[in-house]
Amino acid sequence: MAPVTSPTAGPADTRRGRLAAALRESDGLGRLSTARLAALLSEGIHQAALGGIVLFSPESATTPAAIAGGFAVMLLPYSIVGPFAAAALDRWDRRVVVAVAALIRTVAIIATIALIAVGAVHSGAGLAALFGLSLVAIGLGRLINTGMTASMPRVVPERILAATNSILVTVGSVVTAVGAVAAFAVLAVLGAGDAAVSWTLVPAVVTAVLGAWAIVALPPRHLGPDDEEITTDSGDGVARDALGLFAGGLAEGVRAARSTTLVWVALAGVTLGRAAFGITTMLAVLLLRDVESEGGGGPVVAGMGGFGLLSATVAAGMGLAAVVTPWAIARARRILVVAAGAAVSAVAQLAVGPTLDPTALVAGALALGLGAQVVKLVADNAMQTDVPDARRGEVFALQDALFNSAFVVGMIVVLPFVPADGRSVPLMLVPVALYVVAATVAVATGLRSGAEAERTSRHRPTTDRAATD
Repeated sequence: MAPVTSPTAGPADTRRGRLAAALRESDGLGRLSTARLAALLSEGIHQAALGGIVLFSPESATTPAAIAGGFAVMLLPYSIVGPFAAAALDRWDRRVVVAVAALIRTVAIIATIALIAVGAVHSGAGLAALFGLSLVAIGLGRLINTGMTASMPRVVPERILAATNSILVTVGSVVTAVGAVAAFAVLAVLGAGDAAVSWTLVPAVVTAVLGAWAIVALPPRHLGPDDEEITTDSGDGVARDALGLFAGGLAEGVRAARSTTLVWVALAGVTLGRAAFGITTMLAVLLLRDVESEGGGGPVVAGMGGFGLLSATVAAGMGLAAVVTPWAIARARRILVVAAGAAVSAVAQLAVGPTLDPTALVAGALALGLGAQVVKLVADNAMQTDVPDARRGEVFALQDALFNSAFVVGMIVVLPFVPADGRSVPLMLVPVALYVVAATVAVATGLRSGAEAERTSRHRPTTDRAATD
């Protein structure tokens, strides 16, 4: 099945009309969206529950090293899973790969509920088992999201791909945050005890099953890749490709990303932004715990409630990005939109970070979410439109590996300098420098390459370029 194409829309088309047209022209977009949003809602609930146990449980003593270690155990292994995911997504039926991953992930969450319910997660062996199950659930969650994002061009007309993807990616981020905030709210009221956390995880199982059902209902090969786009369907081929990608440090994904200037610049922006946000997150968690222990900040902007509010504000910024990004890339070169998103994050971090005030951080999180999501949406759009379908899974897997790794690496790099209460103005300024570097790279590269060089890096008809260049 070839990617869906459609004539260029006239100026009278509204965004709502274009999305309605996409739903009419493809019977797969509705189910793909259902599967994606259900999986992300489950992921938000799951991650919040884990945060309750690891970061805010009364039985846990949260230190900078504990925060970095917890995130490292949960996120870094996807850098290893990523190459295997890429090989599978580009060689096997993506529908089957995603469905199997969703079912295994559901089993892992059920096992997590059982482990927490019996109170076994505070000992060494129990905590190791919790982290092991988290590795499975979170790693497979990333695989599911990568597979569905890489499949978008198969079910969406290219003329509205940017707008549709912006809305679905951002709605997905908001749905994840809604799940997390709802779970945080429940735990803030009931406490982060074992019984409360285990019951909070039950809806994550229900939504995970819903997502698996929606994806299984699609026809075979509906999400690609086509038989003629792959060399073999054998398991040996998948293993060989996966090991080759891992041994070469995701070399195939890097090579595909470097085929266009915009893709690698956007990925650099995503990577630097995630490292910056990792640093801010570590300091914010420590500040919120410190304010809670001192009895300040009120009942909301402290502890788990404050972290939930912070997550909700970031999600609101991401929602705003769904409106801003399609508008921006229709009027400016995408590489400059990357620079603008990074600049927004830099200004927000500079304005609120040095205050070391949880309330100010929550307010500034709106702009941080906006800037980061603008960069992410441009990166997604570039990879969907500028990378061939047979290589798209590799590039999206590369992005996910960078996305998770950079978050943890940012924490680890500053770890020796982080005070126990998170109160450090110099460290709050480090993310500003990272955002500035991302913006500078985008502007400098854009000026050097010029508009013509960016256009010639694409392989699309001239009539389709206006919406994304």
